[in-house]
Amino acid sequence: MNKNNEVYFLNNKNYSNKIYLNNNENKELLIIDIIKDDVDMNLDIYLQNNSNLHLVISSLNNNYKKVFNINVFHNGNESESKCEVFGVNKNNSSTSFFLQAYIKDDSKANYCEQKIRGVLLSDNAEIKGKPNLIIDTNNIKAKHALAIGRLNLAHIFYLQSKGIKKSDAIKLLLLSYFNVILYKIDDEKAKERLMERIFLEIGEIQ
Repeated sequence: MNKNNEVYFLNNKNYSNKIYLNNNENKELLIIDIIKDDVDMNLDIYLQNNSNLHLVISSLNNNYKKVFNINVFHNGNESESKCEVFGVNKNNSSTSFFLQAYIKDDSKANYCEQKIRGVLLSDNAEIKGKPNLIIDTNNIKAKHALAIGRLNLAHIFYLQSKGIKKSDAIKLLLLSYFNVILYKIDDEKAKERLMERIFLEIGEIQ
């Protein structure tokens, strides 16, 4: 992956890595996938005592098959993991998000959160999501959420009522699937360049 500020751009369709967080270490991993190819990502992340992980993946898919397999291992006590993945799928694209969190049976006071959101822009587009918590202890706080569907027409009509044409209104709504990452970029010019790149990749929408 190439790094731009705190944002990583996926540039390899086959990506596999293991990341280890030491005691009291905090890590924020922000990944944008707008690659024009199939993707197979496998990422294993290991947390120790009092470590903190925030993972965000935003993916745009147009006619490709993409699979994201994320495993988070809570091996210590009082660690936190928050995994958020966002997918925008066009035409005949297929994306699968698999989030697994493993909590040791003798661990204490860990926190785990998983969120999957996806939007489908055609009848043939597909997004599969599976948030999975594998927990062997009651001494934990955990939650997960999954929401996949079409854009909200009421939101489109509202933006149109403000004088924004429909295609631009849709693009603005789709940009919200990248906003969690965009908000992390302090350099306004870099943020604008990234927004323009995302708009370009989204392309024309009727």
